[in-house]
Amino acid sequence: MLGDILDVVATALEPLWGTGAGARTPTHEQLFKAGRVLVFEGCVIGPRPYCRPEPAFLHLSRSALAISPVREADVRARYLPVGGLELVEARKWREGDPVAIGKHWDVLECRDGEDTVLIGFELFYTAYVRQALQLDDKA
Repeated sequence: MLGDILDVVATALEPLWGTGAGARTPTHEQLFKAGRVLVFEGCVIGPRPYCRPEPAFLHLSRSALAISPVREADVRARYLPVGGLELVEARKWREGDPVAIGKHWDVLECRDGEDTVLIGFELFYTAYVRQALQLDDKA
């Protein structure tokens, strides 16, 4: 019976991921929509609980963003508060940004009350980070 269930699930997911030798690798968008966690380089600069001012890894799902010093999910991952940030600007790296932010990264400049929070990360993830932190509702 379990085998039958797995066959049904695999068949349902086939259009998303494909199967066999000609299968294409799923896109970030497909993985994100399917509820998978995306992992990519990034950093968060700001007061606690946000601060991780060195390059690390962001673990992103549709409803959460965690930062960890390692690519693998483990107990060192720290989740950022969702819904508490106000987006000031989505932009590219600028001269004068903290050195932890890569020169070719995207940056979300946010406010938490009086505090500035910078979230820097590899290109192409801006829309996903905005959604996870519920920034699109406020921008």
